[in-house]
Amino acid sequence: MDVYLVPIGHDRYECYYEAPEVEETVEPAAAQGVFARMRARFHEQLREAERVRHQHAIEEPKTFLGRMHKRSLRWIAERIAEQRLLWHLRKADTATLHTSADLSSQETDAIMRASMKRDADRHRNLLMLHSLFLIASAPVAFVPGPNVLGYLFTFTVAGHFLAWRGAVRALHDVAWTIAPNPALTDLRRAFLLEADARHHLIQDVAHRLHMPRMARFVEQMAAPTS
Repeated sequence: MDVYLVPIGHDRYECYYEAPEVEETVEPAAAQGVFARMRARFHEQLREAERVRHQHAIEEPKTFLGRMHKRSLRWIAERIAEQRLLWHLRKADTATLHTSADLSSQETDAIMRASMKRDADRHRNLLMLHSLFLIASAPVAFVPGPNVLGYLFTFTVAGHFLAWRGAVRALHDVAWTIAPNPALTDLRRAFLLEADARHHLIQDVAHRLHMPRMARFVEQMAAPTS
């Protein structure tokens, strides 16, 4: 598994992973029961959200609940991209962490572990909170029409649980190899440039790394620079 410690500023970094397909992140449910049904429903939500994300023209639902359901799918599609790295780390035994060549192995490892620790703590806390929300939304299931609240909180509970597990595994079980990458060194220098030149260099680095979605990720995460 290849993970990239992507510069999002001159001295700021985020771990990044570009997965080919979201379906690979979730194993199918093999048993019956509440958690098996939740996992199967979560898997279905991922497929539906990915399908909506790739469709450019979708007829607008006529009902309020239908419109809310459609908006929830768009929101889920955005969260999938954010949590994909941690979901995949749940199954990884080894991973290569690509980094800027001007960072030492010790600095790279420390940055990655600090990021994973923050993610583990954040997703653990959100898992507990959203589990309460899911329980509280149960009465809405009896209202005719799409159960938007239950739909959303099923996704968030399962998603935060898988992300928490991935972050914990990254900290304690995954064997990491540090690999300097010249393209990431160039990307770090991009934040010393003016806006237009920075944009073009970010796009060029994403092309060199064969990760078409990375440029948008970097520019969304980057702090404003002069």
